Amino acid sequence: MSLIEHLIPTTKGLPVLMYHKVSEQVNDGLTISSDKLELHFAYLKEKGYLTISFRELKLRMADREPLPKKTIILTFDDAYRSFKDLAIPLLKKYGFKASVFVPLAFLGKTNIWDRGNDPIMTADELKQIAAGGAVEIGLHSFLHRNYADLALQDMEEDLKNCYSLMDFHHIPFVRVLAYPYGGFPRKDPDLKSKMTDLFNRLELDYALRIGNRVNPYPIRSPYEIKRIDIKGGDSFFTFRIKLKKGRVKLFI
Repeated sequence: MSLIEHLIPTTKGLPVLMYHKVSEQVNDGLTISSDKLELHFAYLKEKGYLTISFRELKLRMADREPLPKKTIILTFDDAYRSFKDLAIPLLKKYGFKASVFVPLAFLGKTNIWDRGNDPIMTADELKQIAAGGAVEIGLHSFLHRNYADLALQDMEEDLKNCYSLMDFHHIPFVRVLAYPYGGFPRKDPDLKSKMTDLFNRLELDYALRIGNRVNPYPIRSPYEIKRIDIKGGDSFFTFRIKLKKGRVKLFI
């Protein structure tokens, strides 16, 4: 550890890390190479971090149990096939758990919303990885639309479509939504309040934004859980700072 890292106080609470694509070699804003991902996992293991699922978080919250020291949640958005091929072997190697969030309309297709051609897992592949026990499946909306741009009835239709397709394919899942693009109507208090009521009615447990902060525990705003955006282009030093602070600004 460098002197600078040693001087930076760790923000107490629950860090939730956000990854997207995993690649054999590429590192950029949305993609991390398997070598760099393993570097992250090895560091987390060396420093004694414990990964939990959102299912476990819900149980601990219900029982008002404290979190073990250095608890963390690993999340991967978009359910790329590369997660199955490259990330799961690393999760098994280091004994970690992770949550993967699926844009349901694109099962077995590609990331059309990005005009990309990266394969998304099929329903059978999701069931396969869920059966392994280390990965839980969550929701990344139906059509990968930004919730900041949706009317309330569109949000309801989106979530109901997600639930229906998961049930149709018999995919075990947690009622946790990762907002596409991290967007939700935070600047419209009335719509946000109605969205919260909708989420409660539809029995959604948690919703995840970005925010780049460590979450206070117990969780105070279940539909605004902050995630730390981990980029493949980040240096290893930046990763370590984000892990401690949630952002790169060191002393704020």
